[in-house]
Amino acid sequence: MGNGANWSINWQTALEKIQEHNLSAALEIILETVGYEPENMALINLLADCYYYLGEFDRAKACWEEVLRLNPANQEAKNKIGRYKTPSFQSWLKRYKHALYNIEQKNYEAALGSLRELLGENDGFVSVYQFLGLCYMACAEYDQARIVWQKGLERDIGNETLSDYLNMISDKNEKTLDATVEEKQVSKRKVGTNLPIQKAALALTAAACLLLLFKTGVTPDQGKAFQNQDATLSGQVAAHEAIDEKAAEDSPVSSNNLLIEEERSRGGSDYDLEKEKVYYREGYNAYQEGNLKKATSNLGVVVSMNTGNYLNREALYYLARSCYLQKNYEEAEAYYLQYLEQFPGTNYYDDSLFYLGVVYDATGQEEKAVEALTEMQRISPNCGYESSDFFKSVMKDK
Repeated sequence: MGNGANWSINWQTALEKIQEHNLSAALEIILETVGYEPENMALINLLADCYYYLGEFDRAKACWEEVLRLNPANQEAKNKIGRYKTPSFQSWLKRYKHALYNIEQKNYEAALGSLRELLGENDGFVSVYQFLGLCYMACAEYDQARIVWQKGLERDIGNETLSDYLNMISDKNEKTLDATVEEKQVSKRKVGTNLPIQKAALALTAAACLLLLFKTGVTPDQGKAFQNQDATLSGQVAAHEAIDEKAAEDSPVSSNNLLIEEERSRGGSDYDLEKEKVYYREGYNAYQEGNLKKATSNLGVVVSMNTGNYLNREALYYLARSCYLQKNYEEAEAYYLQYLEQFPGTNYYDDSLFYLGVVYDATGQEEKAVEALTEMQRISPNCGYESSDFFKSVMKDK
């Protein structure tokens, strides 16, 4: 890479990987590049995004703090660390860490219940899917574990850990799995830990193993690159108070100057495609951070472009969900119906049917709620939603 001379190319490539929901690939690219550009704020902000979506919250926070050390006026880092520190997210994070503690204590049923609640509140963090699947496995609910991990892979299509677990669980040979989980995962990914992993039943071994992976955080290849970044972050500032959380909250697109300038230099369809990527990234990031007004604004722009491509599909689903979470049921219903019409048989088809049923129930349309859930059950049996309390209550006499 010529000592980082082409960092902007790598930044753009990593950004595209994030937009394609390939967080693991983006992380590898950024970790390699940031070793040559340890004070590049655009790279560090993008690195923070990867860590955040993967569920590496402490590292994401460390990246934002490093950006603010380099430039206290950096608006992107200020906004994101501000939302990270909000009471609502801190409450979510505290419950998440308690769920991980329950896994460490082998209290899998309690952890499972907590993680299901947390996933219902925010469905964008890959680590929640990883640990929830392991809890299902520990409780011998193998089909549910498979479903949850498949959902996790939709958020990070390059996640080797989830792929390995899915491949192993598909064998349906628990004795073989028990012998291979520790060998295959720990030797491949563990980065310096003194905690022993005892050979036990499949679920216990898997849960302990992945919890160790979560704590160590990176693969051996990533670890070497991360050492450079870790050294840079080691002396960062302690706290940044009085962060303006309202800055650029409601207006579509608030950053990144480099990409925006790159857009303006283009024309025609290339410009439109770049613009679509910018609005999608801003909207999806806002959704992840709980800034639903900004998410609705930016994702609405992408949906209105009506390109019919991957980003258009993703934007439509998250626009529907943003409206649903804001209890704007009329618009949520319209967008879920639009998704079902435009993108049948795709990743979020069963999700859209389920939440359409929830919307119908919330607006007093009980018959339509039953119809939506019945269709979901028909096209995607054992999809995971059938075990929810809502599904059971609506369909109990059906």
